[in-house]
Amino acid sequence: MKKFTSASFLMALIMSLFAATSFAAAVPDFQTLGFPKVVAEQTINAGEAAKITYEHVELKIPEGTFTNKVKFQVLEGNLEDFQAKAPKGETVLKNFAFKVTDLTTNERVGKFNKPVLFSYTSPDINSSSKYYNIKTDGTFALNNVLPEIHGKTLTHPNPGAPVGWAVTSSSSTVKKTAEEKGFDDDITNNSLAISPDEKLAVVSDSREKSIRVFDLVKGTLHKEIHGFITPRNTVFIGDGSEFVVSDSTLGTLRFYDANNLTLKDEVVVGPGAFGTAISPDKETLYVNNQAHSSVTIVDLERRKPTEVITGFAQPRQGIVVSHDGRYVFVTNFKGDKVSVIDTETKSIVREITGFSMIRAISVTADGRTLYAANSGRDSISVVDISKGEITNEIKVGREPYGAALSPDGKLLFASSKLDNRIDVINTLDNRVIETIKGFTEPRQAIIFSHDGSRAYVLNRDLSISRVDVKAGMITDTFRANK
Repeated sequence: MKKFTSASFLMALIMSLFAATSFAAAVPDFQTLGFPKVVAEQTINAGEAAKITYEHVELKIPEGTFTNKVKFQVLEGNLEDFQAKAPKGETVLKNFAFKVTDLTTNERVGKFNKPVLFSYTSPDINSSSKYYNIKTDGTFALNNVLPEIHGKTLTHPNPGAPVGWAVTSSSSTVKKTAEEKGFDDDITNNSLAISPDEKLAVVSDSREKSIRVFDLVKGTLHKEIHGFITPRNTVFIGDGSEFVVSDSTLGTLRFYDANNLTLKDEVVVGPGAFGTAISPDKETLYVNNQAHSSVTIVDLERRKPTEVITGFAQPRQGIVVSHDGRYVFVTNFKGDKVSVIDTETKSIVREITGFSMIRAISVTADGRTLYAANSGRDSISVVDISKGEITNEIKVGREPYGAALSPDGKLLFASSKLDNRIDVINTLDNRVIETIKGFTEPRQAIIFSHDGSRAYVLNRDLSISRVDVKAGMITDTFRANK
């Protein structure tokens, strides 16, 4: 049986197959049928086209798909639950379902005017991969239309929401060891650290098993350091003579000499080690652990973990220490919230909610305001920390990841991953006053110089763009092959 090659034939076939499905019964709510987690959400106006992305999934919604304005939610369930019901010899890579609500009638939408195109990219996608319907009783049924597979990406059109879906590959082809695949390499991030004297930059991408060190004076790649599996975050410590790299698969913190780039020490903090932040007195390092939903406190002088704080929900890259060192602000991937740690009691004292796919956060020097990037609703939330409430919402580019404050606190750089730009926000009135273009998928990695005249932005290819803040333009870009 051959895969489809004609888009028009495919759409006709799908819609005819779909029309044969009875819609006499109410459209099922898959959030109560094994897909409880909302992993992405977007409001789509009547007739408008849209695109939804999360992790390694992209959904393309054509113009005219919905007659009325809808709330489009993507749901997922526990992978282990679906694996237990999967056909023998198949490994479930991804499960999902749609919950689409007509905002005019407040009813769930089961049939779309046009198919929504689902794309999923994974190292385990191959010619053996299959696309299953998940019925309301949780059973698997092979979809009548074969998926298209190009490289490591599988695509399939979905003309409605009467069933859930699962993508599988033959168990014999799925890589299983952490050394091959990484402990949590389905989670991707990159990081950037600039030395205090602005002479060195350290960059990483969790999909690369190495880190790169740039000489910012010469504008060249100084060295590539290998031996990592999923490097997550880098910070310079002390006077800048050392830097620390976390690796979530190795479960360690690696300490490097910034002068000769040799490994000086390695501290075990456990698999899942992710975002890191240093205290203002430079004596303590706080380490997020997304696998154990905890934050580890590390004594930098003794190079030793001293305490583990629990009660989080998959904290990843986002972690910021207040300027006075009294509080630590931690983003939680699950629940879209910020947990606030009191560093004296070493406990969570507050949770701030209301975000949508929260990414980077920044806290003002006076400790009164927190800014958070919401990639789920294309905005920057302004939070009154004393009240623990979102007081304002600033619309920015699509899928904002970064939210970096200038040293004087007057500007906020909000990076848009999809629009390849940075929106510059005046924090006095929370307005976007300028847009800087020319980046490539900028995420959370944005760092200002000490005097605030320059900013460094990491691109998808691990090149670094240097920005003249006053002029609002990229002045140069450092690349590995330069």
